[in-house]
Amino acid sequence: MSLARRSSRILASLVFAASLAACGDDSSAAPDMGRPPPDFGPPVDAALPPPPSAACEPSPGGGSATVAAPVLRATLSDRWHEGWLASPVALDVDGDGVKEIVAARSGRVNAWKLDGTLVASFDVDGRIWSSPIVADLIPEHAGLELAFAERGNLHVLGADLTELPGWPFAWNDELRSLAAGDLDGDGRLELVAVTTNPVEGSGQRDLLIAVKDNGTILPGFPPNTTGASGCDDACYQTGGYDQNVALGDITGDARAEVFATQDNAYLSLHDGTGRAFDCAPFFAGRTKFNGVRFLHDYDEAKQGWAPNEDTALQAHFTNSAPAIADLDGDGLRDLVVLGSVQNAAQTNRLQGVGLWALHPDGTRLAGWEAPFHAPNYLAGLWDYDGVNVVAATNQVSIADLFPDSAGPELVFAGFDGRIHCVDARAHELWQTTYTTSDRVLTTGVAVADLSGDGSPEVVFASYSPDDGVSNLFILAANGSELHRVALPGRGAMSVPTVTDVDGDGALEVVVALKGGADGMPQVLVYTVPGSGTACLPWPTGRRSDLRDGLVP
Repeated sequence: MSLARRSSRILASLVFAASLAACGDDSSAAPDMGRPPPDFGPPVDAALPPPPSAACEPSPGGGSATVAAPVLRATLSDRWHEGWLASPVALDVDGDGVKEIVAARSGRVNAWKLDGTLVASFDVDGRIWSSPIVADLIPEHAGLELAFAERGNLHVLGADLTELPGWPFAWNDELRSLAAGDLDGDGRLELVAVTTNPVEGSGQRDLLIAVKDNGTILPGFPPNTTGASGCDDACYQTGGYDQNVALGDITGDARAEVFATQDNAYLSLHDGTGRAFDCAPFFAGRTKFNGVRFLHDYDEAKQGWAPNEDTALQAHFTNSAPAIADLDGDGLRDLVVLGSVQNAAQTNRLQGVGLWALHPDGTRLAGWEAPFHAPNYLAGLWDYDGVNVVAATNQVSIADLFPDSAGPELVFAGFDGRIHCVDARAHELWQTTYTTSDRVLTTGVAVADLSGDGSPEVVFASYSPDDGVSNLFILAANGSELHRVALPGRGAMSVPTVTDVDGDGALEVVVALKGGADGMPQVLVYTVPGSGTACLPWPTGRRSDLRDGLVP
């Protein structure tokens, strides 16, 4: 059932390059998709900082400075359905007042009790790539709803996992990104999805759709081809391949904006009417944020081209999962995104990752005039052939780990086998190696206090095309490794979910595994003794069950 990202990304890049060549844009050089073997040697970590003070209010009694080892609580299994990038959720499916574990797999959504009983399932034709949403999407319907994207369809189920009237909604296959937010200010949530296969019309392209809770399209979407965006011929849209959307109010009008990433060096930013944000006037020949080319050198970005594209660096946002947060403390939220790094000629793709912090007019926050660059490359840009194991998500998680440092911290995996922590002024605080193998990756991290002392831990899982080499990791706030727990099979491609499943006050770490062979586990549930629910700044993929990447 796999649609290989590698082949579709090649096609998308070549089609996009051809379209820009027709427009005379300087970024039209076709990419070199070869993969020479990396040879950077083993990563070398800098000395870690001392443990920071508590960033959250400690649990009653003060908690413990020691994080207990995770204890396996439940092993949940079904049939052949394998996992993709979907983080699991906890939801009371059978109405007995106790939450079940719900996991979106390829072709099925499953709900289990902690004793391993499968209490409900919902079958679909295709794979479910991104994390499901749990929210009160339809206030007139009792209880919460669960929404997810399956191939080209959006589904909305009741908590009992039955489809609600008016759904599914069909758009362009494949929808690999889904988030919920109130775009039009009516107090109800819309669903926003990004496609790998852009629509075309009126001389424009679109990757975004927004759908109301009754299954109809929100007016103004898709924004470019309807004309709602106001885009001219310098808005360069193409498809997005991996959880490429964040939603949040960045203007202070209590309505969510849509920030989307895509398979090129450009980004999209729209309000709830579909209007594309204007860019700062010093971006030559550009009127919209969507036309700003994200070259690393700020002056080159302002003019839109580099004198030497063989050596100039630029971003590429194919698998970028963006976030929205106030980094500089001005009371307005900023745009945060991690991208891969390539030369502007696109002939050298293996130049690590770059972390960007932006204003909604395309300008860069003070201290972020150049992106933070982690340049080493071990693995992560390419899918592994023939095994349904995909490239790394360029995903940043945001949380306050060092309360004595202004602003929150930004935590992400590089292409170098390391987890990096950068402060709000683009200074790296620590980096920690989790692998030296080019066949082990992670998609991103959760952040939660697992000991009740008010200092959050960093939680993530690794995955591989090879069996028996993946782990669940817990790092302290200063990056020191606390626990490493072996995971079976190919590990987990999704970000773990940290939540109190059974309501006993202690946290569970829920890991949705990649594998789906009969008789093999699909989900593992670990309890962390001594943990509590008071401090969960980024407890699941895309931060919350809305999957919006928004820091409140």
